[in-house]
Amino acid sequence: MRIELVQVCRRPGWPHWAVMIVLAWCGLGVAALLLAVHLNQPVQLCLLKRLTGLPCPTCGFTRGALSFLHGHIVQAWLHNPLLYSVLALFSAVVGVRVIFGRAMRVSLTRTERRAAWILAMALFFANWTYVILCVG
Repeated sequence: MRIELVQVCRRPGWPHWAVMIVLAWCGLGVAALLLAVHLNQPVQLCLLKRLTGLPCPTCGFTRGALSFLHGHIVQAWLHNPLLYSVLALFSAVVGVRVIFGRAMRVSLTRTERRAAWILAMALFFANWTYVILCVG
């Protein structure tokens, strides 16, 4: 594995698809909130949970975001640990890029890349198990 810091533009380009996903998620949240107020009952946003009764791997994100906005960082993390850990890492990487104009470039061999994917999948399924058992 080779890790190097490279000089990059401080202002990263935002991919249009990512912006659209965030806007769609916010729009869905606002629509659900308005529907919940209109019907005077909570609305289930998670389609997987609605169909199967099992929470999806990202379940707890909205509740975690609300907890985070209220200043309860640990409670937000407990709603979906892997998702909030990745979000914190992403924020740190973007922060370093914006402040210092540097990005980390990681070069992996084929074996290391395979091991990284196996680790990522193991973390994904461990987190999903946690969400199913503890967050629901």
